[in-house]
Amino acid sequence: MSSNNPYGAWSQPGPQPPMPDQAPPPGQQPSPYEYPQQSPGAYPQQPVGSPDTAYGYSYGLFAPDQQQTGQQQTTWAGGRGPGPYGTPGGQYGARMQPPPAPRRSTGNSGNKILIIVGASALAVILMAVIALVVATRDRSSTSPQGQQNNPSQNGGPQASRPSDAVAAYLEAIAAGDAKAALSYAVEPAPTGPLLTNEVLAASMERAPLQAIDVPVVEDQNAKSVSASYTVGDSDVSESFDVVKVGDAWRISRAVKDLDISSIADGSIPVKINGVKITDDSVAVLPGSYAFTSGLRYVGYGSKNVVLVKSPYVEADTYQIQSQLTKAGKKAAISATKKSFNKCLEEHSLSPSNCPQKFKSKYTYDKSTITWRESGDDPFRKPAVSLSGTQARIEIPIDLKLSGSCTYKDRSGNCSGKLTGKSVAVVKVTGKPLKVKWL
Repeated sequence: MSSNNPYGAWSQPGPQPPMPDQAPPPGQQPSPYEYPQQSPGAYPQQPVGSPDTAYGYSYGLFAPDQQQTGQQQTTWAGGRGPGPYGTPGGQYGARMQPPPAPRRSTGNSGNKILIIVGASALAVILMAVIALVVATRDRSSTSPQGQQNNPSQNGGPQASRPSDAVAAYLEAIAAGDAKAALSYAVEPAPTGPLLTNEVLAASMERAPLQAIDVPVVEDQNAKSVSASYTVGDSDVSESFDVVKVGDAWRISRAVKDLDISSIADGSIPVKINGVKITDDSVAVLPGSYAFTSGLRYVGYGSKNVVLVKSPYVEADTYQIQSQLTKAGKKAAISATKKSFNKCLEEHSLSPSNCPQKFKSKYTYDKSTITWRESGDDPFRKPAVSLSGTQARIEIPIDLKLSGSCTYKDRSGNCSGKLTGKSVAVVKVTGKPLKVKWL
């Protein structure tokens, strides 16, 4: 007796499936898979539903009205289990497998079975590969927050949720991608000499933006999105204003304007992360920004780095002040001391461009005038400062004067003493350094 079981169950005693002119049981759909009739003697007959002798089988085929999930369905030998349509095991519920036995040749029918099984298995493998490729593609185009980072057809990124725009903006900054970060700003996107990948890369190397946490916001009427992250060693909690433009979300403010009017006067060059700035204000993304001059003798000191925590937090640029570098201070003191020693060799009461300013009622013979120090080395601890492009050197003066002199037609040797403080200024932006005594 042949079987009409959709999965080709071997002929069994017990209840039979409906004949072809009969309607299938409720919920059961006709199967496109049909196997050739098996010879009753091909395998030993087994009673249906016997817990000791029933065996399930599977060739990796699925019931026609089931979706493939990529998980293997297994029926256990030795027990009755639910069939593919939710019914107890039997001709319509269980797929039965005979116990191992020597297989006889079934001629063309056996070959057809192998061909159908092989084709079905290949189809399953292909479907699994396609599903894996699609899943991988979807994961690569979606960030951990769920936002779509691929640009849309109109050139802007897709951020379908308010939180997607904020998360993608912060992640782009962390990756050093200034262009991507600015693409999430409301048009027109900010521009400026410091809004480049090179500048942002230097910023992230010095103070990385990490530990980004942006809770998901689904509300399509949202006005702001909260976020937390770190910039260098600083913890930041910020609320970003957001706005919906078409179908995509954007952040209202993406950059911070740094006020550098106090140092951008043109006397000392201003470079921020290596880029020369001439304006009084400049736009930057959150990060770390180092001020330098590019000069050997003048810079902006050890506190020359400004940390911009967010587009909303004021950055302290007022601490940035030009000052002598160590090399600049040493060079200015050395040039001033050289000038001072040269002044001591002058045969004059008030030599030009020197600290000696001496007035006397006696008339000195210039060729006999000598100067010498009578106190400690004035350059042991000089007071040094910077004003514009000039170093200011202040030293104590303790000098003795001697020489031949005349007074009211009387001649003799005269001496004098000069004490106080003297100041020299050195222009440190030129070569060689020039000293001028005030």
